[in-house]
Amino acid sequence: QLLNVTDEQPGEHGEVAVTLAERTGVIHADLSAGANVTGAKGLRANESITSRGVMLFGAGFIVTAEEAQALGNPALIRDYRNGRDLADKPRGVKVIDAFGLTADQLRDLYPSVYQWLLERVKPERDANRDVQIRTNWWLHGRTRSEIRPALAGLPRYIATAETSKHRIFQFLDAHILPDNKLIAIAMNDAFHLGVLSSQLHVDWALATGSWLGVGNDPVYLKSRCFETFPFPDEDTGLTAQLRERIAQLAEQIDQHRKRVLAPESGNTGLTLTGIYNVLAALREGRALTAKEKTIHTHGLVGVLRELHDELDAAVLAAYGLPATASTDDILAHLVQL
Repeated sequence: QLLNVTDEQPGEHGEVAVTLAERTGVIHADLSAGANVTGAKGLRANESITSRGVMLFGAGFIVTAEEAQALGNPALIRDYRNGRDLADKPRGVKVIDAFGLTADQLRDLYPSVYQWLLERVKPERDANRDVQIRTNWWLHGRTRSEIRPALAGLPRYIATAETSKHRIFQFLDAHILPDNKLIAIAMNDAFHLGVLSSQLHVDWALATGSWLGVGNDPVYLKSRCFETFPFPDEDTGLTAQLRERIAQLAEQIDQHRKRVLAPESGNTGLTLTGIYNVLAALREGRALTAKEKTIHTHGLVGVLRELHDELDAAVLAAYGLPATASTDDILAHLVQL
């Protein structure tokens, strides 16, 4: 029996009336009851397809569009995204990624880029105590070579910010290099984006992940939140029609967000975080502030809510769960799978 204090009210004589919420079941080491999500093991099907993005160890790797043009816009200069780029708006910066090249090859094939890094990165790296980082000064400190084979050949991949108030997944073009604060998932099927974008997966990520910062924002730990997560299949109730429906809704959600946030839309004050703050308010039934009403209008948040609601229903059906399934029901079902 697990009792949690939900309210405390002081009385007139110094006593305190305590309200308790009661749950019964197996109590785990983290003092939770119910599904043992901490005991979930990594699945082989989810191995080697996720990674945090690169760690630069040198600000000189980042260039503006104008600087990239001056360097000749070679193929090794790629668009760059970090967590704030996804939550707010892209900074419009690019990054030099010489992965796969030796220093001699870089100097021979891209001499202007070599000189740029020689002057702007090498002096900083020379002071680094890590021998490998100091020696391989023209490469990122953490190149994430383990996931590059999985990403090779994909036109796009799924990404989410490691730490974020709202758990949002989206497609990024293959030319975009993710920062260390992003989790890259080597999947380009909208079906997988749809399942990950559902409230079902959000419940799983909140239960298996951790928390960080003053705002206690949830952290998406790929080893716990993704690698242990069982995707639906034929044996759970997934049909060809449901798979197609989930994929269509995921594409619509991804395109809708990118459309309202695009520079040409004229919605200069919109951010992804702001849009999902309003979506959360709508679901809570809270009255919107004047600013939130503006976001609701320009971001078409009512449309986004409808798409998410339809996606949630389709994903629950793909797992053979009723539309009324509680969070406890969902977690127990996923642990069993």
